[in-house]
Amino acid sequence: MKRLVHSEGYARARLFSAALFALLGLVIVARTAGVVGLNASGLPAYALGGAMVALAIVRFRDYFAARQKT
Repeated sequence: MKRLVHSEGYARARLFSAALFALLGLVIVARTAGVVGLNASGLPAYALGGAMVALAIVRFRDYFAARQKT
């Protein structure tokens, strides 16, 4: 399992999923803002979109830190 987690293919897969998370998070925030606006009823969607973007940022940061280490 350790070899799989430290492999380049696994890192690329996480990078791809990070891009998808960022895109999906931005789409959720944009569509919610378009439909609901800045209203309290859209708060769960804004939190979900923000969390997905934050997850993507963490994965991008981890990927680039791992690339600089090797």
